Amino acid sequence: MRSLCGRRGLRKAVLAGASALALLTATAGSAQAASGTYTYVTPSGQIIQGQDPPSDTCIPLTGGAVRFSNDTTDTAFLYASGSCSGQWGELVGTGATWDAPTGAQAMGVRFGSAPG
Repeated sequence: MRSLCGRRGLRKAVLAGASALALLTATAGSAQAASGTYTYVTPSGQIIQGQDPPSDTCIPLTGGAVRFSNDTTDTAFLYASGSCSGQWGELVGTGATWDAPTGAQAMGVRFGSAPG
């Protein structure tokens, strides 16, 4: 009887560990990248597009952006700095477009659920 209980305990422990590992793997995988495309327009009118950007990573917007469209699965946070630092952080939701106020431009973007 003792060995049967020991085997049940071991089986439960293995199942619990496997379940935790599967959950951790699924969670980590979903946080790695946003799916979809983003497009921005520079002050000179050049259109630049990116696809499947990494989540929680600052992406410099070469040339700056006066218009930004987010067609990814993550929220985009725009910054006046190419290093995504500082106070300014415009939120661009999934499927939304941002137009810069006169004289302003975004220089960096970070995708995710919260600003960096």
